[in-house]
Amino acid sequence: MSVQGKKVVRIGAGQVRRRNNSCVSPKALYARPMALRQLYTDAGSLIRRGQQEAREAAAAAAQTENSR
Repeated sequence: MSVQGKKVVRIGAGQVRRRNNSCVSPKALYARPMALRQLYTDAGSLIRRGQQEAREAAAAAAQTENSR
């Protein structure tokens, strides 16, 4: 009988721990998406800058071809 009582106590303690871990602070819920947003914004600006440089290089190459 006492062994079964201990098992019940362990199960109860495990459930309490799970509840505490599943609780996420509002700050964490806000900070993570904001960090991802900043990351993707930076990546997008880098991609656009690279595309613009490629266009400028192609235009310069075309201009030198036309001048010959």
